[in-house]
Amino acid sequence: MRSAGISFRGGGRSPTFHEVLSDFKRHGCNILVTGRVSETTTNRTTMQLLGATTQERKRVLVLTDTLARYANSKLPGGTNADDPDVWVIDWGDDERAVSRSVATPSKPGEFASPEESLRALRSDIVTAVSFFDEWADGLSPSELRLSFDSLIKPLEHCEQEAVERFLRTVRALVRGVSGMAHYHLPVPDSNPIVRELTPLFDARVELRQTNGLVPEQRWHVPEYDQTTNWVQL
Repeated sequence: MRSAGISFRGGGRSPTFHEVLSDFKRHGCNILVTGRVSETTTNRTTMQLLGATTQERKRVLVLTDTLARYANSKLPGGTNADDPDVWVIDWGDDERAVSRSVATPSKPGEFASPEESLRALRSDIVTAVSFFDEWADGLSPSELRLSFDSLIKPLEHCEQEAVERFLRTVRALVRGVSGMAHYHLPVPDSNPIVRELTPLFDARVELRQTNGLVPEQRWHVPEYDQTTNWVQL
């Protein structure tokens, strides 16, 4: 990621962005990405957060609002959905695709309730992360990168409380292997759901795009300032 024009707001000593990012890479993190921007902008951010191809990564791409055949548009250059270190989970209604899966994946329509479907999705994610952890004989810090393409469909189909339970489980799973995960919530930062879900995450990235210019990424890291501590890229 580029790190230019970094600034914090809030009292006391403010950590630099590099200090925050280093801590995330050592101990793992879960990041909420908000903002109603173009698909191109969303994909660019996903590529960045999935990590450079110059380093060893195990990538899990969870698709809830994108068909599996478009998975490559979200992966960093030089990476393909068919690569052995990429696992794609498609929770969409129309197609299913899982790379290197040992079990048949599930989709919303196959279950008695949306909550049951969400539990199946959680199981798919656990299977993917566990596979990579065993394959690597223990994942290194920040080696696992997980991208959740949209929280909108789970929130539309399931009770918010069920989605929050799901997120707590996935969050703990990612932190347990010191991985880095990000979850797209493509709504304006002013939407009440952003405020309600933010406490579940280690940081929030707000995407903004104006006049076709390069989008601005604004990082909110509650750990350092519970109100208005931001890193601006």
